[in-house]
Amino acid sequence: MARTDRFPLTGGTVHSRPERASRVPRQETPSQTQPDLFDYEPPILKTHLLPEEAPLLVVTTRVFAEAERPDGWLYILLPAEQGWRLIDNGLKLDAREPLVFCERPALLPLFAAQADEYDKRDMLLLRVRKAHVAPWLDSDPDSSAQLGTSCYLLSRQTPIG
Repeated sequence: MARTDRFPLTGGTVHSRPERASRVPRQETPSQTQPDLFDYEPPILKTHLLPEEAPLLVVTTRVFAEAERPDGWLYILLPAEQGWRLIDNGLKLDAREPLVFCERPALLPLFAAQADEYDKRDMLLLRVRKAHVAPWLDSDPDSSAQLGTSCYLLSRQTPIG
């Protein structure tokens, strides 16, 4: 509606304010109720990783240097019979007997540390993609300090994330 009683306009018509557009009603979001405490399902504990989930590969005839940079692989040095068993059966997830994996720069110190202990046994160097086992890894500060680079324990039974 226009107000014509205050100021008369000459030479034109009285314009009123444009009508406001009608509001769109808000859609109500369903109320989020608190979950029932008796419906809790604990995470499933995993006891091992199958060979298809985290394939182990044997490292053969590869010469490692001290200046090697970290890559996307983790390495483990084991007696041959245990290594072949892991390749066939997969990786065991056990906090009481964790497997210790290291990054590539730790291999030379690892070879030197293991040389005296395993000189009479056949050893097998295995590698696995870090992305395949990352959710089940815990950092190992003792081995990391001894070998001078990051080392990990494969021991977590519930994945991170």
